[in-house]
Amino acid sequence: MKKLLAPILQSFSDLLFPRTCLGCNQYLNFHEAALCLRCQIELPQTHFHLTPNNPVFKKLKLLFTLEAASAAFVFQKEGRIADLIHQFKYNGNLSCGNLLAHYLANTLDQSAFFKKVEGIIPVPLHPSRQRKRGFNQAEIIGKVLSKKLGIPLFTEVLIRYKKTRTLAHIGEEARWIEIKDAFKVNSSSVNLPKHLLLIDDVITTGATLAACTNAFKKNSTIKLSIAALACRL
Repeated sequence: MKKLLAPILQSFSDLLFPRTCLGCNQYLNFHEAALCLRCQIELPQTHFHLTPNNPVFKKLKLLFTLEAASAAFVFQKEGRIADLIHQFKYNGNLSCGNLLAHYLANTLDQSAFFKKVEGIIPVPLHPSRQRKRGFNQAEIIGKVLSKKLGIPLFTEVLIRYKKTRTLAHIGEEARWIEIKDAFKVNSSSVNLPKHLLLIDDVITTGATLAACTNAFKKNSTIKLSIAALACRL
């Protein structure tokens, strides 16, 4: 009976309180949630979680040692994913962030290459930028992954103590100079798990992740894997 009533109740609710697609802002049908079917089809999923030696892994392994790497989507400047991430990151639309984070969590849950991860570390923002934005987008993603995968989230381990310019607004070479030595590991962090998953929103040059991994080099027993919502290829 509940299954029969559900679509009727949803249709009635949509009549009174129309829901719109996060991607295109068109009205959703009763069987659609968050994204309309057309926007779902248009999402450029990578399926990198199914292949260990995928393009994002190959890109990052040239920069630092890692166990596994994946991104749920390909980032295209004018694409649907870019729009959703912009809404999340700069407009504070947490619904977009949670939606994309659930996509990422589902891919990692299906992957054989992230099963040994024991802890999740979000790439931190500088405190001043986090106060201005009101949240850390990587931490929002990490919370979704932690709940879905049953892996603890550590938000006080990695610290961004150097205030940098917005990397998206500067060139590739300048990014590496700007982000160098921007992170350190909290000296009070002890007994960390041995295999950590670093989380970010978008992988571009890999400069930020390289700077993060450099902060962990003093602890040679730590193994690192990487995951992000999207990546530039």
